[in-house]
Amino acid sequence: MSARCAGCEAGIVWTVTVNGKRMPVDELPDPKGYFTLDEQQDPPTAEHIAGRTIEPGTELFTSHFATCPERDRFKGQRGTR
Repeated sequence: MSARCAGCEAGIVWTVTVNGKRMPVDELPDPKGYFTLDEQQDPPTAEHIAGRTIEPGTELFTSHFATCPERDRFKGQRGTR
């Protein structure tokens, strides 16, 4: 389920990392991304691909923290949204 970033209005998907942290990822896949999503979960689970072999055709996603032009507005607000 997609949402909009409160800072830049970009489409995002709220996910949970394998460590249980909430994280927004960009809504559209990115071949340079570094997370896979398990969309069978609700919310989707984001798993970092570092050190893993990825099957061809696997969609990759980028953390919205890395791409949001307004990210500095949200620093220090953990858990307030």
